[in-house]
Amino acid sequence: MHYSPEQVSELKQGYETVLRELEDLTRSLVCDSPPPLRVKRAQEYLDHGVCRRFRIIQRCIQNIFSVFPPDRAELLNEEVRSDVEINLHAFVINIYGVSDNLAWIYILEKGITLQPSRVGLFNRETQKHLPQKVLDYLRSKTIKEWHGKYAKDYRDALAHRIPLYVPPWTFTPAQGDKYRELEAMISEEMTKRNFVQVQKLTDEQDALRRICLTCLHSFSDDLAFPPIYFDPQVIADARTAIQIVHVIRPHICKTPGRPMET
Repeated sequence: MHYSPEQVSELKQGYETVLRELEDLTRSLVCDSPPPLRVKRAQEYLDHGVCRRFRIIQRCIQNIFSVFPPDRAELLNEEVRSDVEINLHAFVINIYGVSDNLAWIYILEKGITLQPSRVGLFNRETQKHLPQKVLDYLRSKTIKEWHGKYAKDYRDALAHRIPLYVPPWTFTPAQGDKYRELEAMISEEMTKRNFVQVQKLTDEQDALRRICLTCLHSFSDDLAFPPIYFDPQVIADARTAIQIVHVIRPHICKTPGRPMET
């Protein structure tokens, strides 16, 4: 139920690296893309959409790793657990929003008219207007599965169905059986008003609980994406968002010394 020492080290290194990458990319988008975009609204989507989202994403990762580092073994109290969930909610929404902001920048700069509900890098109507290099990337197996099976499901669940949830504890199947056995014993001792034994059994039951490293959004939806280990996932998601920017940036921002690609 816990990460190995090697996994902890890898996650901590990934955490430090992705924070630098987010900081560098945000600074680059703000400072290294003169002249400004032709369309004022497109510039707003870049400055106050993409860049603001990256700052929020960066802070969410910092907050999550601050209270829930990968080597934490102590159970979360309710306040801390809620803080983790709040940051996961903000993280998921803004990760998804980056690609939508990029789609708006592209269609506005190119003078393309679409219904707002049709604007999105993964929307078929928007994809009709995208360059082949961008399409090849978005339609690659890795990105299609990331968006189609995970990112959209978690975003849609958060916005419209069941919000992301970090269970207060977990245990192995064997521990679960023991937990339920103790639960039955506690009920029996309660009827006897044997409160000393009840406390002893409750303490034994509590000792089975282990910190939960995953989050999910539904216990009953058979079509829901399964629980995820969120420490490595937030790192991977941030890097995916960074990669998406690098792929589409040459087609929307003119960088010094390079023409804007079409």
